[in-house]
Amino acid sequence: MNFNQDEIIKEVFEKKNQINSNTFTITRFILLTLLSYFIDGLQFRELKASLKISDGNIASNLLYLTKMGYINKNALEFDNKKLHYYTITENGKEELKKILNWMELIKKLLGETNDE
Repeated sequence: MNFNQDEIIKEVFEKKNQINSNTFTITRFILLTLLSYFIDGLQFRELKASLKISDGNIASNLLYLTKMGYINKNALEFDNKKLHYYTITENGKEELKKILNWMELIKKLLGETNDE
Protein backbone atom coordinates (compact mmCIF):
# COMPACT_ATOMS: atom_id res chain seq x y z
CA MET A 1 0.00 0.00 0.00
CA ASN A 2 1.19 3.47 -0.74
CA PHE A 3 0.68 6.71 1.17
CA ASN A 4 -2.24 7.78 -1.02
CA GLN A 5 -4.09 4.50 -0.45
CA ASP A 6 -3.58 4.85 3.31
CA GLU A 7 -5.10 8.33 3.18
CA ILE A 8 -8.07 7.12 1.15
CA ILE A 9 -8.70 4.21 3.54
CA LYS A 10 -8.56 6.62 6.47
CA GLU A 11 -11.04 8.92 4.73
CA VAL A 12 -13.37 5.99 3.88
CA PHE A 13 -13.64 5.15 7.58
CA GLU A 14 -14.07 8.79 8.61
CA LYS A 15 -16.82 9.39 6.03
CA LYS A 16 -18.53 6.13 6.99
CA ASN A 17 -19.21 7.60 10.42
CA GLN A 18 -20.98 10.59 8.84
CA ILE A 19 -23.55 8.34 7.13
CA ASN A 20 -26.64 7.22 9.00
CA SER A 21 -25.97 3.48 8.94
CA ASN A 22 -29.71 2.75 9.26
CA THR A 23 -30.32 4.60 6.01
CA PHE A 24 -27.67 2.80 4.03
CA THR A 25 -29.52 -0.23 2.75
CA ILE A 26 -29.82 -0.94 -0.94
CA THR A 27 -33.59 -0.38 -0.93
CA ARG A 28 -33.38 2.93 0.96
CA PHE A 29 -30.48 4.10 -1.17
CA ILE A 30 -32.43 3.32 -4.36
CA LEU A 31 -35.55 5.06 -3.00
CA LEU A 32 -33.55 8.21 -2.22
CA THR A 33 -31.87 8.03 -5.63
CA LEU A 34 -35.16 7.65 -7.51
CA LEU A 35 -36.80 10.47 -5.55
CA SER A 36 -33.85 12.77 -6.16
CA TYR A 37 -34.13 12.11 -9.89
CA PHE A 38 -37.92 12.51 -10.13
CA ILE A 39 -38.16 15.91 -8.46
CA ASP A 40 -41.97 16.04 -8.72
CA GLY A 41 -42.15 12.83 -6.72
CA LEU A 42 -43.33 9.30 -7.35
CA GLN A 43 -46.40 7.35 -6.33
CA PHE A 44 -46.18 4.09 -4.42
CA ARG A 45 -47.19 2.08 -7.49
CA GLU A 46 -44.42 3.72 -9.54
CA LEU A 47 -41.86 2.87 -6.88
CA LYS A 48 -43.17 -0.69 -6.72
CA ALA A 49 -42.89 -1.09 -10.50
CA SER A 50 -39.32 0.22 -10.44
CA LEU A 51 -38.09 -1.82 -7.49
CA LYS A 52 -40.04 -5.05 -8.00
CA ILE A 53 -40.15 -5.80 -4.27
CA SER A 54 -43.06 -6.48 -1.94
CA ASP A 55 -45.52 -3.81 -0.87
CA GLY A 56 -44.58 -4.37 2.77
CA ASN A 57 -40.88 -3.92 2.07
CA ILE A 58 -41.45 -0.67 0.17
CA ALA A 59 -43.95 0.63 2.74
CA SER A 60 -41.67 -0.02 5.72
CA ASN A 61 -38.72 1.64 4.00
CA LEU A 62 -40.80 4.65 2.97
CA LEU A 63 -42.10 4.96 6.52
CA TYR A 64 -38.57 4.84 7.92
CA LEU A 65 -37.29 7.47 5.48
CA THR A 66 -40.29 9.67 6.28
CA LYS A 67 -39.69 9.39 10.04
CA MET A 68 -36.02 10.30 9.49
CA GLY A 69 -37.07 13.41 7.59
CA TYR A 70 -35.44 12.26 4.34
CA ILE A 71 -38.66 12.11 2.32
CA ASN A 72 -42.16 13.59 2.48
CA LYS A 73 -45.45 11.81 1.88
CA ASN A 74 -47.76 14.16 0.02
CA ALA A 75 -51.43 13.86 -0.93
CA LEU A 76 -53.15 15.01 -4.08
CA GLU A 77 -56.85 14.75 -4.84
CA PHE A 78 -57.67 13.50 -8.33
CA ASP A 79 -61.15 12.37 -9.47
CA ASN A 80 -62.35 12.41 -5.86
CA LYS A 81 -59.53 10.02 -4.94
CA LYS A 82 -56.61 10.85 -2.71
CA LEU A 83 -53.32 9.92 -4.33
CA HIS A 84 -50.13 9.80 -2.31
CA TYR A 85 -46.74 10.55 -3.71
CA TYR A 86 -43.29 10.85 -2.18
CA THR A 87 -40.64 13.54 -2.59
CA ILE A 88 -37.12 13.84 -1.25
CA THR A 89 -36.34 16.55 1.34
CA GLU A 90 -33.21 18.66 1.67
CA ASN A 91 -32.10 16.35 4.50
CA GLY A 92 -32.61 13.40 2.18
CA LYS A 93 -30.52 15.04 -0.52
CA GLU A 94 -27.73 15.69 1.99
CA GLU A 95 -27.78 12.10 3.20
CA LEU A 96 -27.71 10.85 -0.39
CA LYS A 97 -24.70 13.10 -1.12
CA LYS A 98 -22.86 11.65 1.89
CA ILE A 99 -23.50 8.12 0.67
CA LEU A 100 -22.42 8.95 -2.89
CA ASN A 101 -19.24 10.70 -1.69
CA TRP A 102 -18.39 7.68 0.44
CA MET A 103 -18.97 5.36 -2.53
CA GLU A 104 -16.70 7.53 -4.68
CA LEU A 105 -13.89 7.12 -2.14
CA ILE A 106 -14.27 3.35 -2.28
CA LYS A 107 -14.29 3.48 -6.08
CA LYS A 108 -11.13 5.59 -5.99
CA LEU A 109 -9.47 3.15 -3.61
CA LEU A 110 -10.38 0.18 -5.78
CA GLY A 111 -9.08 1.99 -8.85
CA GLU A 112 -5.74 2.61 -7.19
CA THR A 113 -5.54 -0.93 -5.88
CA ASN A 114 -6.27 -2.38 -9.33
CA ASP A 115 -3.69 -0.13 -11.01
CA GLU A 116 -0.76 -1.70 -9.14
